Amino acid sequence: MTNVFKFNGKLYGRIYDYGNRIVNRSPTIEDINNSLDLFVSNSGVLYLEQNKEEGNISFRLTLYAENQKYLVMFGKSNPEVDDGVEVRTFGDDTRAPGLISLQGDLWDNRTISEDFNLVRKAFNEFYLTGDIDPNIVS
Repeated sequence: MTNVFKFNGKLYGRIYDYGNRIVNRSPTIEDINNSLDLFVSNSGVLYLEQNKEEGNISFRLTLYAENQKYLVMFGKSNPEVDDGVEVRTFGDDTRAPGLISLQGDLWDNRTISEDFNLVRKAFNEFYLTGDIDPNIVS
């Protein structure tokens, strides 16, 4: 089965003032990895959303990047949870508890990663399988 994705995002900063949007309705794995490379040392938000829905369930992977700190959220519709959306993130209990500012919002520090290889692994796995191993995002 081939997954069909919509891919978009935005980089922040002077260097990207003129061409800071990423939009691709049929990305390849190379497109995703090339775009991810831009976020290693730049700030921005990147989305990879599955166009095809499984029943009424849509899937989306979001990256928030700032100062080499990364938050990845995997979200899917789930009518069984309170707000109708189930969200999974990185979870690292070795990081100090507390809040950290990332892209203008406060996030639990334990959901942040400084390991970009983990970000890349999440995006590649989602693109290839349509899901992410709960050991990566829980």
